[in-house]
Amino acid sequence: MSPSRLPVELVPRAEPLEPLAAVGLGPVARTLAARLLQRPASELRELRGVAGVAVLAVLGASDALPWVEGITYFGRDARAPQLLLPTTLAPTVPVELFARALLAHHKDLAAPLLLLGPQRRVLSVAAALPIEPARLTRWLEAQR
Repeated sequence: MSPSRLPVELVPRAEPLEPLAAVGLGPVARTLAARLLQRPASELRELRGVAGVAVLAVLGASDALPWVEGITYFGRDARAPQLLLPTTLAPTVPVELFARALLAHHKDLAAPLLLLGPQRRVLSVAAALPIEPARLTRWLEAQR
């Protein structure tokens, strides 16, 4: 470990954050897409989404977010608004410093950023678009 790097872990948070995003990885992402496609178009218009290979992130009001088994919910800590973290976890360093370091390391990504899974993949949700059934169906078909 170099002196300029501190090991950072995500540990249980005392108070959960309000969910602003729901993310599925792998099979959970496909299940999430299928669940969304069961909703009326009027409900989908309340949500925005970003998708990649084996990942689907849905953003919206907490009561509008979908649920499927295995999904992870993300929220915003007021001290680091440019970062979305799992609602029940917090970094072992001050969150504002963690966000600053993450943004500096991922200069090519626009905030807000999501920190995904144990592999700590980073996903920008800045380009989230309104969820449209046709686009979501194409994404789901491409994942098979």
